[in-house]
Amino acid sequence: MSGISIFSTFILLGTQLANYLIRQHYNIEEEKQPIDHKQKIIKRIFLFLLILVVTLLFIYSTLQLTLLIAIGASIFYTGYQSLVEYKYAQEEKQYIFHFVRMIGFAIIFISILFITQRIISIEEVVQDEELFDPGTVEQLEIENYMRNGDRSNERMITIEDSNLINRLFNTLFTLEVRESLEVNVDWEEIYSLNMQDQPIYYIDVSEKLINIGYTTYEIVGENPIYELLEEMEVDWEESAY
Repeated sequence: MSGISIFSTFILLGTQLANYLIRQHYNIEEEKQPIDHKQKIIKRIFLFLLILVVTLLFIYSTLQLTLLIAIGASIFYTGYQSLVEYKYAQEEKQYIFHFVRMIGFAIIFISILFITQRIISIEEVVQDEELFDPGTVEQLEIENYMRNGDRSNERMITIEDSNLINRLFNTLFTLEVRESLEVNVDWEEIYSLNMQDQPIYYIDVSEKLINIGYTTYEIVGENPIYELLEEMEVDWEESAY
């Protein structure tokens, strides 16, 4: 989410800079208020509906859908503003500024769609970001607990069997995932795989989600690593939590 926020901020600042340079180059006057009473009413109705819809979506739906609808509405509105000003006040060139903003919102919209719908494997994530080298992991500490519940039943085990460690990582690498934008998600039961002397020191695995490299991904399809951890026949110990 932080990456998308930074990217979106960069794009919006870029549109502002582009508008400033255009205004200076073509000596265009400062942007004016809507050109007629009807447009003022449309602007107020749009802003009211946008705030209402975004608020309801934020409460009852996902963050991804909320962002996409809010940005999609912004594309529609800036496009509408640009069209009206081009049609009725073309000589003032104010339509250019709304058109540039529309392009900026469109870039953000497409980027969010690309990031959240792109399916990749965990192996690609690990290799591309150089998160850890499974061949150098000699010890793996696994904790099992309920994140949103009572952690009194937390259990843990330390694995030093290289064959089992390799099996766990090989299974982990088969996962297909897509990046999640959600902040408050229900992790339910978690298996936390903790490593030493690696760029990252833990991987959280649940039935539907995985957190690796400080990024949360939604698991697409089957989750063999979770099933393996559930069925693994090892001597679990009670955690001192």
